[in-house]
Amino acid sequence: MIRTLAISIITLLTAFVYSCEKVPAEESPATTLPDSHQEEQDKNDEDPVDSGVNSKTLVVYYSFTGNCKSIVKSVKDNIEADVLEIQPADEGLDYAADNYAIGSSLIAAIREKPDDAASYPAIKPVNRNAADYDTIIIVTPLWWSNMAAIMQSYLFQEGSKMKGKKVGLIVSSYSSGISSVVADARRLIPGGEFHEDNLWVNNSNRSQQDALVKEWAAGFQNNTDTMPNTIKITVSGKSLPVVLDKNKAAEALVAALSEAPITYEADDYGGFEKVGALGRSLPANDTQITTQAGDVILYSGNQIVLFYGTNSWSYTRIGKMEYSTLDELKSFLKAGQGIINVTLSL
Repeated sequence: MIRTLAISIITLLTAFVYSCEKVPAEESPATTLPDSHQEEQDKNDEDPVDSGVNSKTLVVYYSFTGNCKSIVKSVKDNIEADVLEIQPADEGLDYAADNYAIGSSLIAAIREKPDDAASYPAIKPVNRNAADYDTIIIVTPLWWSNMAAIMQSYLFQEGSKMKGKKVGLIVSSYSSGISSVVADARRLIPGGEFHEDNLWVNNSNRSQQDALVKEWAAGFQNNTDTMPNTIKITVSGKSLPVVLDKNKAAEALVAALSEAPITYEADDYGGFEKVGALGRSLPANDTQITTQAGDVILYSGNQIVLFYGTNSWSYTRIGKMEYSTLDELKSFLKAGQGIINVTLSL
């Protein structure tokens, strides 16, 4: 009887071990998980990112809800690219809590002092160098009308490496317009050769995301625009380069300057700008923006505004002057000293 009992016990133990090895891990359908949880699930399913450069294009993204992560997958279906995810250094923050109170305060800090590194939240170290790529595609959420603070931190640190590179921008929001996000990107990537058409994925068109990305990617890859990337502004014999935006106003200005330089008078206004009549009209596409020092702006279709401070208004941005310090810029524009002669040239 003892021998029979021992055999029975061994048989039961063997069956138990065998059954444990054969039962597959439980899988939850993606549709049953909230966005934030799905994002965590996706991260766990992905292979570690190789730091080697495998493509000429880099897709850089930050995703809090998982929407931007989904967009990146659509991009990868259409464009061969390496991918870099930007992550906050502090993993424990809930940016959506209290009506996005944390996110709002981060954006406010950047708006107050956009040139101060201390204004930007810390992010984890990245394992890809933007300088190694010819093309950069940025996929970012919108926070309180601006680019998400986490992505701004990355671009504040790395944007200078993207000078002269082709840059594409894809923005995800619920319903808010993306003009200020575009302005953030151009401020943080001085000298980037921006693709004129930005893709905006929002609540009303998100169900067509794959088709929208496919169409945008085709235009982005086929863009062969050869418009000059910079013009010069000269005041009292000294010159600064202006990195141009890709829009109809900048194109029209370049076309005019290809015939001859343009000289006009500009005077101080409001303690933050020099403004003067260009002597001709350019095609305007005004949007509500908050300007930054160095911005070159078209106002009322026929006036050029050179900013040495900030202002919020409906403008068309032509480009941004490249300068070392704010004092240098103010000295160049003779801020507060009255009328100057400004010459624009190629």
